[in-house]
Amino acid sequence: MNDEGKEDRLLVKSVVKAFRLLEVFDAENPALSVKQLAARCNLDRSATQRFVHTLMQLGYLQRNPETQLIEPSVRTLDIAAHFLHAHPLVDKARPYLLNLSKETEGSVSLSVMDGVDVVYLSRLLSRNMLDTDITIGSRLPVFCTAPGLAMLSRLPEAEAREILTRSSLQAYTPSTVWEPAAIMARLSSIRECGYALSVEEYFLSDISLAAAVLDRYNRPRAAVSISMSRSRKMPEAAEEEISGLLIATARQLSVL
Repeated sequence: MNDEGKEDRLLVKSVVKAFRLLEVFDAENPALSVKQLAARCNLDRSATQRFVHTLMQLGYLQRNPETQLIEPSVRTLDIAAHFLHAHPLVDKARPYLLNLSKETEGSVSLSVMDGVDVVYLSRLLSRNMLDTDITIGSRLPVFCTAPGLAMLSRLPEAEAREILTRSSLQAYTPSTVWEPAAIMARLSSIRECGYALSVEEYFLSDISLAAAVLDRYNRPRAAVSISMSRSRKMPEAAEEEISGLLIATARQLSVL
């Protein structure tokens, strides 16, 4: 349905249902039965069987030979691979990320904003970095992560507020800043200094700094970020040593 309450006549509902089936799998539910898929996708069992069969024939789903449960196949990665190869910034940014990683000895990432989430497109891990299970394609909340805050700070205030309204604001750690008023005040400071600093707001022992990569309209196109363990460096030292390099890299990426 569109904003006026009218049905979208161009919408192919069977395609919507097929993608709903693909999207229901996650770390907690890596494999499901047809009955479970039907319940999670609000479909009847017969329709679910047809969709599953079709997606298996196309190679996007498979049946686990041991458990007989349905699970995504390796072919689902093809869609992500096509996106990454076609993205205008990912390949061009790699040399700059490599240099930043070498200079800082931190884990360096390139991410974009998708709705209320930050999605990671590229990530170079440091041997000194704690394992936070962030991989390409990982999603984290915009409101309490350094890259998310860096990108939010470059949006008009009304647009940033609207994103916060749609976000599930909560404290992931004792250090999470989650109150809307506090976040908006923070965005003003980030906009002024050019980078965001997040200390243990989503992962304990994690220090992250990020700067927005801008498009020709000065809107956030992406964010480049650096993460390191608090056991290795205190926030004040990390901020002083890294912020200049980070801002310079983001500016270089903004003109690519």
